[in-house]
Amino acid sequence: MVKLIDMLELYFNRLVAFLIGLVAASIGLFAILIPVNLIMVKMQWGSLWWLNESAEYTLYFGVFIGAPWVLQQGAHVRVDVINALISQKSAIRLERLVDIIGFTLCVCLCIYGLRAMMMEWEDGTMPDKTVSIANWIILVFFAFSFFMLALEFLFRLRRAQAIVEDDGKLSTKAGF
Repeated sequence: MVKLIDMLELYFNRLVAFLIGLVAASIGLFAILIPVNLIMVKMQWGSLWWLNESAEYTLYFGVFIGAPWVLQQGAHVRVDVINALISQKSAIRLERLVDIIGFTLCVCLCIYGLRAMMMEWEDGTMPDKTVSIANWIILVFFAFSFFMLALEFLFRLRRAQAIVEDDGKLSTKAGF
């Protein structure tokens, strides 16, 4: 059973790494396309009319799809003051409690996203934009990201002791 969970976590981590790679590539692509668009406008060669709204959608998708990676890396906002004041055993328990709460919230938000997605699917709602992506597709990404976050909280629940032990060390793994 442990090997199955380890294998599931390995594939999950690979999926998260692939998705964050896509997010990074999209950011890099927009870092190139925005100056290209400005040059095209200044030279009066036209413009990439779809660029602004595409960047808006891509940032939305990237933030949600990138959230499990941020949680996995421990790069999220976190206050470790309490863990520093209590024993390691209590810190592990607190870490597990927070992971259970995080898992529960993410499952609730995933269900909410799925319900909203189904309503948007039935209504066929489209935004009033030049680049129009159906609202239900946006909500699929919302629900999927919270599903992925819920899984990451479960995996963190397994790794709680290692996470607390790593918190005591200086880390250059995450952050700027």
